[in-house]
Amino acid sequence: MYSKKKNRWLKHLDFILLDILSICVALFLAYAIRHGLRSHYGSEEYFRIGMVMIFADLVVVFFGDSYKDVIRRGYLTEFRAAFTHLSLVMCGLFVYLFFVQQSEFFSRLTIFWTWVLGFVLMYFSRIALKTWLRRRMMQKKKLVSVLAVVSRDTAEPILRELLNRKYRDFDIVGIILVGQGKRQEHNQTQELQPEQRLSKQQRPEGLQAVKQGQADKITEICGVPVVATGDDFAVYIRDHVVDEIFVSVNEDFETTEAIMEACVSMGITVHQNLTGVSKGGNQVVDEFAGYMVLTSSIKVAAYRDLLLKRCMDIAGGLIGLFLTALMFPFIAVAIRIKSPGPVFFCQERVGKNGRIIKIYKFRSMYVDAEERKEELLRQNEMQGLMFKMKEDPRVVPGVGVFIRKTSLDEFPQFWNVLKGDMSLVGTRPPTIEEYQHYDMHHMVRMSIKPGLTGLWQVSGRNEITDFEEVVKLDTQYIENWSLRLDIEILLKTIRVILEGRGE
Repeated sequence: MYSKKKNRWLKHLDFILLDILSICVALFLAYAIRHGLRSHYGSEEYFRIGMVMIFADLVVVFFGDSYKDVIRRGYLTEFRAAFTHLSLVMCGLFVYLFFVQQSEFFSRLTIFWTWVLGFVLMYFSRIALKTWLRRRMMQKKKLVSVLAVVSRDTAEPILRELLNRKYRDFDIVGIILVGQGKRQEHNQTQELQPEQRLSKQQRPEGLQAVKQGQADKITEICGVPVVATGDDFAVYIRDHVVDEIFVSVNEDFETTEAIMEACVSMGITVHQNLTGVSKGGNQVVDEFAGYMVLTSSIKVAAYRDLLLKRCMDIAGGLIGLFLTALMFPFIAVAIRIKSPGPVFFCQERVGKNGRIIKIYKFRSMYVDAEERKEELLRQNEMQGLMFKMKEDPRVVPGVGVFIRKTSLDEFPQFWNVLKGDMSLVGTRPPTIEEYQHYDMHHMVRMSIKPGLTGLWQVSGRNEITDFEEVVKLDTQYIENWSLRLDIEILLKTIRVILEGRGE
C-alpha cells in the first residue's frame, strides 16, 4: 500500500505542531513579561488572539510554502523562512484586530514580545527537530528500502543523482540491472548482499566490473550492489526487505514491464520515471528524488487516512495495554500454576515487506511447543503454508484453551501495535519458516503492517483450511482498504471474541 504524501500541511505535521507550540509558548511568556505570571488564557481576549494566531498559522501553512525542502535548508535559509512565516501569522493577527476594532484591549508590548519570542522559539525548535531527523536519516532508521531498476547506459547518472540527495527518506539497497546481456554474465552479482555495500569513503567512482575475457560482470554501480537481473529479481525481493522500486530504463522494456507487474502483484510500490508512459488504474503522478514518476501500487491511500489509521492504532494500543495490565495478575498466576515457565511467549515473525519483528503473547502452550511442532506437521489441518490443529496437544489444558478461545493470549501484542510494528487491523504475520516458502503471489500479504485482526479472522477462520483462501481474503482487504472497513472488522472481531470463536 502506498501513501501519497503530497499534502504539504499533513506531510510536515511535526513541524506544524512545533510551530503552533512555539507561538503558544511565546504568547504566554510575552504576557508574563508584561502582566506577571498569570495564565493569559485566564483572559478571554488573550485566549481569543491565541486561537486567531493558531488559525493564521494553519492558513499560512496551507496556502504558503513554509516547509519546502525544510530538512535540507541551511541555517540562514531557515532563519529567513521562520521570520517570514511568523511575520505572516502576525499580519493575520493585525488584520483580525483591525476588523474587530479591539486593539485597545491588548498591550502593544505583549504583541511585540510575542513576535520576538515566537521567532526565536520557532527558529531554534525547527533547527533542533531537523538535527534530530537528519541524524535518524544518516543512521538509516525508518528509511524506505528502495531497489533501483536501471539499464546499463542510464545507471550511473541516475544512481549518482539519487545518492547525492542529502537527508533523503529512502535508502537504495540494491540495483536490478536490465538489458545487460546473457544471464550467465551475472553469476557473481547474485552472491552479493546489501550489507556488503561500501561506505562513502570506500566507494570508487562509476561502474565497477570484473573483467573476464570480453564479458563485463558488473557487481556494483556507484557503490550500490547489483543484486539481481530481470530473471532472478523475485528471489532477492523474497529474501530481503524491499518497500519500493524506482524504474528508469531506456532499453529492454518488455523485461522492465514484467518486473513492474510482478512487484505490484507482490504489493511493492513502483515508481516509474515519466518518459512515454500513460496514467491508468491504481497509479498517481508523483515525485521521487526529484524525478516526476508514475507510481503504481496495489492500493494508493491518502496520507491523512493512513495518519488517522495510525492514530487509531495508538489509541487502541494504549487501551489494550491498560486492559492487559488489569488481566495480567490473574492470567500470570493461572499459567504458572498449570505450566511452570515464562508468562509471556516471544516469537520472531515477518512484518511489512519482510522486516523481522518480535511479537508477544500470553503463553498458552507448554514451553517445549516449538520443538514438538515438527512431530505434529502431519496432522496439520491447513492446506498450504500455515499450521493449525483443532486439538493441539501442546496447548496447556484449562487456562491455555481458555485464553486462546477468547483471544486473551493476543493482548500483549497491543505493545507491538503501540510500537508501530503491527496495526489493529491487517494481515496475520507469518513465521519465518512459513515466509521462506512463499511464492511470488503470496508476497502481497506483506505489503502492509500485520494486524491483530483482519478480514480472514472475521470471515470464519475456523472453517477456512486453505492458505490460498487466506491470501485471497488478505488481498481483498488491501485492495479495498478504508478506515470504514477497519472499523467494521474491529466491530466484527469484538463480536467473534464475545461469541467465543477466537481460535
